[in-house]
Amino acid sequence: MFRLSQKADYGLILLSNISKSKKPLSVSTVAKKNQISTKFLSQIAGELKKAGMLTSREGVSGGYILAKKPEQIKILDVLKTLDGELVEGKCFEDDHECMCGGKDIWMDMKEQLEATIGSKTVADLVA
Repeated sequence: MFRLSQKADYGLILLSNISKSKKPLSVSTVAKKNQISTKFLSQIAGELKKAGMLTSREGVSGGYILAKKPEQIKILDVLKTLDGELVEGKCFEDDHECMCGGKDIWMDMKEQLEATIGSKTVADLVA
């Protein structure tokens, strides 16, 4: 089962809000607008910055901006940055001998999920 974590959801909210802004946007502004914990959103922003999706500007008119064009930031990369692999389990490990017989089915499902999400970008969130 694929489930979007709260952390990933908030990361996508942050990126879409920043993408729509014409100027740097503070985490506190996004947090207040979306009723999200500023502290939690700051941690998420830090992870996205470390991954090269955001950059920050200091000062009175500072805040976060996208480090790349919205079309260049894949949703799959955001989710993997914030949550790790989308699908996990013994059947996805190379050295695991699958007893249920469904390894090919699960691998196909994982590949399709990643292909679908991998084709979407931050630009698609705000379209």
